[in-house]
Amino acid sequence: MIKAFTISALVCSLLQSAFACTTALVTKGASADGSVFVTHSNDGYTGDTSVVYVPASDHAEGEKRAVYPSACAREPYPTYNTDYTPRLNVKGRGPDYQFKGEKETLPLGYIPQVKHTYAYLDSNYGIINEHGLMLGECTDSSRRIGYIHPDKTEGIFYSSELGRVALERCKKAREAVELMGKLIDEYGLWGTAETLLVADKEEGYVLEMAPNPSGKGGFWVAQKVPDGEFFIAANQFRIRRLDPENKDQIFNLAMLDELKNLGWAKYDKDGYLDWLRSIDSNEYSHPYACLRRVWRGLDIA
Repeated sequence: MIKAFTISALVCSLLQSAFACTTALVTKGASADGSVFVTHSNDGYTGDTSVVYVPASDHAEGEKRAVYPSACAREPYPTYNTDYTPRLNVKGRGPDYQFKGEKETLPLGYIPQVKHTYAYLDSNYGIINEHGLMLGECTDSSRRIGYIHPDKTEGIFYSSELGRVALERCKKAREAVELMGKLIDEYGLWGTAETLLVADKEEGYVLEMAPNPSGKGGFWVAQKVPDGEFFIAANQFRIRRLDPENKDQIFNLAMLDELKNLGWAKYDKDGYLDWLRSIDSNEYSHPYACLRRVWRGLDIA
């Protein structure tokens, strides 16, 4: 376990991978000053890199929260007036998301709104809210699923909007993970396999997810990063054994049977489902595109 290290050199070295997101989570026991923090190199040639402040807001009873597509998932979506820049042109998320002369972004669907939403900083993916809940992201690939267009599924959530809902409604990392899992189960995913790192001032989790080819719900699992450790992901799943008795893991037990029924389930030598092999999370674009960055991060640390 890593008890203390300087993170700046590590982060700078990881930012140099072209068109590849690398995200890291540092626990209290692994940072020099006892802080928890998340890094995210949103590395690519597309997307709106501006940082936007979304203010806190009160909402009327019965109000709906719109869920929007995101071009950073893969491509622009003209049907919904969604392009790389600006990423959103909508009402209700503060003045920084309102642009004169641009077509208003159309939603994929709606979920019930809550009475009060928290302020947060947003970019292509949510960053951090007023309570210190923070996120990091990397897009992953799967030989099982690939990319699912929002018009080809019932799912309305891509990881970027999923994270924003969590920042709007949650103060703690575990609370955010549980909320996002419920949203996936109820409203479904589109896009690609994804990793979100979710942390508060005390602890952090790795949330990995993938769309369901049925178009309904999705697959997801979260695992707590033990205090004193440093975690890094680079466009490939990292979670392996799923154990229903592991209190540091969160997932929908029904998923175990669903993966088995699809014929995807792979098991380790002790009979536990191997999440990474079941989803068949793989390197993309180059045999060493992903895990080489993970290795280098750990090597530097």
